[in-house]
Amino acid sequence: MRAGSFPFLAAAVFLCLAGCVPLPEGALQNSTQGRALESPFKELDPGYKTEETAHFLVKAYTPSAVSYHAALCEENYRRIMQDLGIYSFVPARPYNVVIYRDSAEYRSKTGQPEWSGGAAYGNVLLLYEGPGLRSTMAHEMTHLIFNEFMGLAQAGQHRWLNEGVAVYEERRSSAQTEAFYSRRVNEAVAPNPIPFSQMVNLAPLGESLKNVDRWYAQVGSVAGFMIRDGGSFNFSLFLAKLRDGASPDQAIAGAYSGSWKKLDDVEKAWLIDVKR
Repeated sequence: MRAGSFPFLAAAVFLCLAGCVPLPEGALQNSTQGRALESPFKELDPGYKTEETAHFLVKAYTPSAVSYHAALCEENYRRIMQDLGIYSFVPARPYNVVIYRDSAEYRSKTGQPEWSGGAAYGNVLLLYEGPGLRSTMAHEMTHLIFNEFMGLAQAGQHRWLNEGVAVYEERRSSAQTEAFYSRRVNEAVAPNPIPFSQMVNLAPLGESLKNVDRWYAQVGSVAGFMIRDGGSFNFSLFLAKLRDGASPDQAIAGAYSGSWKKLDDVEKAWLIDVKR
């Protein structure tokens, strides 16, 4: 992402979504979600403030900033755990959240590219003050929780779902972000949906930027549909079965036996919903 007002949520938001692995044209197939377990970043300048909450250790430059962001972290955490139905899951240790002063400091101390609005590494969330922080925090925090709940191997294997729930939670973080994604789904996805057989295996090499764009919008829509229509409890069962090594079809059959028995059933139901 780029620093500035909301319009920077254009192609870069779908390609990288605030610190997810860069996905230039044709590279989606080769990217990985897990990345390094430890974050190669530099701390804030001396004098920063720290606040510890039930699930986070937050660092920022002023008392008001650290208190605001600590509360926002917990707000996001509660919503994510409830939406995914994994509210009983207890992370191994508090997540570290570092809020840099601005995009310049963030880039210089993390080595992230200009478009990045935030990054998640292992147990650490790196962000900076700016208008896109709320949606970036929601997206990247979802990756932290999803990766720990699923384990890095399963989280990377099911990248469509990892990105899907992160996009869904980003949409849930603000009305403005929801409106942006809603337009993208209506304009780019509903008229020409990507078949699920392609979607779950990621965009093939040679796909255009437009289609990578569309993939992110679609997986967010699909994940949101499964959570809303199938219920958070069933979604948590679905995740748990995937974590234990079940295939998507096996996980769906075990978690949604009353409505869906395989991924094709989800696709048919979602297509009806998205075209309304």
